[in-house]
Amino acid sequence: MFLFRTSAPSPAAPANPVIDAIRQGADRTGTHFDYLVKTAQRESALDPEARARTSSATGLFQFIEQTWLSMVRSEGAKHGLEEAARAITQGADGRLAVPDQKMRQQIMNLRRDPEVASTMAGAFTQRNRDQLQASLGREPTGGELYIAHVLGARGANDLISTAQSAPQRSAALDFPEAAAANRGIFFDKAGKARSAAEVYNVLASQHANIASASGPQTVQAPSQERKGLLGLFSTEGGRKPVSDAVAALWSGPRGGRVQLASLEPAQRFFPNAEGNMTQPAYQPPPETAGRPVMAPRPPERPADIGLATAPERGKPARQRGKPLDLSAFLRREVIR
Repeated sequence: MFLFRTSAPSPAAPANPVIDAIRQGADRTGTHFDYLVKTAQRESALDPEARARTSSATGLFQFIEQTWLSMVRSEGAKHGLEEAARAITQGADGRLAVPDQKMRQQIMNLRRDPEVASTMAGAFTQRNRDQLQASLGREPTGGELYIAHVLGARGANDLISTAQSAPQRSAALDFPEAAAANRGIFFDKAGKARSAAEVYNVLASQHANIASASGPQTVQAPSQERKGLLGLFSTEGGRKPVSDAVAALWSGPRGGRVQLASLEPAQRFFPNAEGNMTQPAYQPPPETAGRPVMAPRPPERPADIGLATAPERGKPARQRGKPLDLSAFLRREVIR
């Protein structure tokens, strides 16, 4: 069981077709969903119509033409694009082309389709991961996968190697085309060329830091009901405990089953406010061996802790700053 995990989308959250398309692409290719979302945010700000000014990069993931043709040619048949894959040819110089200009335009326009682009991005990520893992001898980081998205797997491997062996070497010398299309990455604000180590850090940190800018566009936004300890120990929008044991600690039985935790502040932290100290028996899950045990109940809410903060008529207001008597929270008896 994972105690800290992202929650399911709130039912009240508005649908986002672009995010849904990215999720489908992640599911189809086995690529981590968060990685694809962050990459799309960094590349296009989640705009399927985005177009680069300095290159042919287009769509959610800013695929350039040759990379896109390569992905459709190798992966298209697996995802219902057999005709498009067959239409792509390779010349003697290794460049890919589509002789039929009408078909070529249709294939290029697919970069603006969120579902197709997300699926190709997921497949591209998996291919880069396999190549980097083989060359590096280890699992690539998310930042290194993003470097491969920008420079290709071979380019990412070269940058990583140079950053380790010759960190002060100008990266623009090894990647002139990429530097011309991405001056903000390969050159600082003063126009000075960045080193291989600096370009590595810029690309890796850009991808890592995009999480803080994701805002409400990330799919797994926390439910508004999940607050405080209730959100820490509950699932499904904050109303269902993570386990029967937690439920038994929160509340008494109802109709033979545990009662779901209350969302009212007064009852949330003092569920035994009625003074009923009857100890319910906690039955472990079927797979747990052993006899039933008694689950301890939370403490009774002290009588001097009221829900209202306003003073009663004819009585002085409660003095603030008075130390809380913690002994009122302690149980006197010992549960065996």
